[in-house]
Amino acid sequence: MTLKERLLDWLIRPEQFYIKRYICRLRKEEKYTFEKPIPLLAYWFKARKNRLGSRLGFIIYAGNFGEGLTLWHYGSVIVHPKARIGKNCNIHGNCCIGTSGGAAQDVPVIGDNVDIGQGAQILGGIRIADNVKIGAGAVVVKDVLTPGVTVVGVPGVILNR
Repeated sequence: MTLKERLLDWLIRPEQFYIKRYICRLRKEEKYTFEKPIPLLAYWFKARKNRLGSRLGFIIYAGNFGEGLTLWHYGSVIVHPKARIGKNCNIHGNCCIGTSGGAAQDVPVIGDNVDIGQGAQILGGIRIADNVKIGAGAVVVKDVLTPGVTVVGVPGVILNR
């Protein structure tokens, strides 16, 4: 991104400006919590991230996602603190990744390069393979162990292999 584009973003402040800022604060919180533990800085970035997250509708904890997280829209993205999601995950707003109301330890483990559509819910102690696309509005409550498939519907079923 050129200096001119960044300046224009700063002046206009579209939704992606705030989403990028949120992800930056999330990554700084992770850096000062896990990589280079400095509790005061970790707390500082966590507080700033949570303040911005409350405006955008995001509840994401440090250590949930691998590198390359992309949030396309603001609005109600909730991720359980113990859920683990791989690298290069794309999330389109209004998604929930968490428990199905059973044991608190039953949380999803999601692979790399997963695309989660608008309004999708991933619930329970399930596993999602790499390169899976989860359709808009899908409710996934069973394992998806085949890489590269698309899951749609309520409850989620595999559309193609």
